Amino acid sequence: MFTTVVRSDSMRPALQPGDVLLGTRVRRRTRLRHGEILVYRVPEEPGTRIRRLIAVPGDRVRIEEDGGVSVNGEAVFEPYARRSGGFRGSFGVPDDRYFALSDRREGLLEPLAWRQSFVPTGDVVGVARVRLLPWPIAGTGVLAR
Repeated sequence: MFTTVVRSDSMRPALQPGDVLLGTRVRRRTRLRHGEILVYRVPEEPGTRIRRLIAVPGDRVRIEEDGGVSVNGEAVFEPYARRSGGFRGSFGVPDDRYFALSDRREGLLEPLAWRQSFVPTGDVVGVARVRLLPWPIAGTGVLAR
């Protein structure tokens, strides 16, 4: 088990900056499930990033103009997502990547946002399981070290 601190507002309203999450490490990648909150490393950044797991290696993803997502032909129920239209398309997830998106999807038209959405399987730390009550100490950065 591990803890991590939410550092951005990209997962609002489900998670808020400063929330402390308790997660479990992922030893077998085949156990990851669509919709879980993925915790992963980004080599050029300190700490971890938190995003919603949309698709696993080999899945086929389609994003509609209104922001709706389907995986392998089935619509994904995403009551947590704040969609923004604009991008649409269909693509396969490479064998060595996961496809993860934030719950706030305003920036999906930017190429950088799309590159960052494909997470190398080796960078996955685990899955957030429980949101602990935000502690006052979380905002100080003490738990992040």
